[in-house]
Amino acid sequence: MTMHRTPTRTAAAIAIAAVAFLGACTADGNDPNPSPTPTRTAAASPTATPTPTPTADPEVAAAEAAVLEAYQGYWDAKVQAFSDPSAPEAPSLRQFAVDTALADVRTSVQSLESSGIAVVGEPLLAPEVSDVVLADTSTATITDCVDVSNWQPMFTESGESAADPNQALRVLTTSTAYVYDGRWTIRSSEVDRDSSC
Repeated sequence: MTMHRTPTRTAAAIAIAAVAFLGACTADGNDPNPSPTPTRTAAASPTATPTPTPTADPEVAAAEAAVLEAYQGYWDAKVQAFSDPSAPEAPSLRQFAVDTALADVRTSVQSLESSGIAVVGEPLLAPEVSDVVLADTSTATITDCVDVSNWQPMFTESGESAADPNQALRVLTTSTAYVYDGRWTIRSSEVDRDSSC
């Protein structure tokens, strides 16, 4: 069945899809509220396994590898959630995402579901870890050029594209990670919509 949409409804849905599927974040939240005993669910990896930047300090190298593992887990959970917005939330999302990263994925999933949109395919990631600080509250930064050429929003009922035709297909994304409850987690993830990579 073909859906009939008014220009206003279509524009709103496209705008929601563009924001939801890249998931820009804002200020940090106060309550990360992660799962107390999370388990990672198996999901198809959207990219080849990234490797940390070589470093002379073995502790920093180990931290970089753990940050990349958390970042990949965050993206695996995000791709899974966006592919079927009506499905129950996977425990892996709360394992790898906290604060605004978790809140933004949940908000995006709600927007996608209410708009009848799912994001199909998989993004291509190229993350690099920097600014690793090992302390009582360890932190790190992940810079990524996310290629969404093969990860696109579609109207679930009609199968038509819900993508903004002007949406950049490669966008610079900066994420923050920190150790929470003994594990590296992704705290925020911001998309720079004004610069491609």
